[in-house]
Amino acid sequence: MLTQEIEERLMDYLKEDFGTGDITSAITPSRECLASINVNEPCTLAGMEEVSFLMRYMGLKVKPLKADGEAVKKREKVLEAYGESRKILSAERVCLNILGRMSGVASMCAKARKICVKETIALTRKTVPGFQLLDKKAGQAAGAWTHRKNLAEMMLLKDNHLRFFAGSIEAAKTAKASGKMFEIEAENAEDALAVLQANPDMIMLDNFNPQDAKKTISKLRKAGFHGKIELSGGITLKNLKTYCNMGADIISMGELTKKARIVDFSLDITDIKA
Repeated sequence: MLTQEIEERLMDYLKEDFGTGDITSAITPSRECLASINVNEPCTLAGMEEVSFLMRYMGLKVKPLKADGEAVKKREKVLEAYGESRKILSAERVCLNILGRMSGVASMCAKARKICVKETIALTRKTVPGFQLLDKKAGQAAGAWTHRKNLAEMMLLKDNHLRFFAGSIEAAKTAKASGKMFEIEAENAEDALAVLQANPDMIMLDNFNPQDAKKTISKLRKAGFHGKIELSGGITLKNLKTYCNMGADIISMGELTKKARIVDFSLDITDIKA
């Protein structure tokens, strides 16, 4: 389900690409035609709602053939669109870009979910500016948690915030007094255990190696912490397995968005009406 905010963002993408008008399509003969969007490599699909919305917004009839979160094979057809040729040609690149980026993020998240089954795999805010909502939505399609969609959703006291307090304990107590849900970052076991007196909702163990992470999680649980424990920092698809099954609730990975590559989609005109 698309929110109004996402719909407005999508229309802005079209406006950005149109500029003052598509001068190439303007000289192309106007004909009713059928077009298909095909995927040129295996991936986990995301962006179908967005592309369907944009094409309908352009006045085209749309028939989605696959759904967000679905694993698709090379050369599979994912969508058909029917309507006036100039409208299809004008919407083509924006639609393919959205599908490519969102499916890239979804594919990364799907790979992470296969490696770690027990823990929640979470996205970070290391997203493309202007595309954060869709990067997060793409991750959700593949079973990842969005964490914070924006700065208003939850407090997260990281190292640079903590520099402005007398220490992590003062920061945690200040956050607790606000009455809002909050998470605090710890860079070592001592800091993680110290903030327990403020009873945070979540503790993030940042840049811990697997051995230290496992020991610190055990200490936190033995000390009676029942909140969520998150592992973050330097975790990639290559080393993710070493962080699984050690008692953490959440594993967040900047790589899911930072290193997501654009999946290759193409649009083909398959039938032109006489």
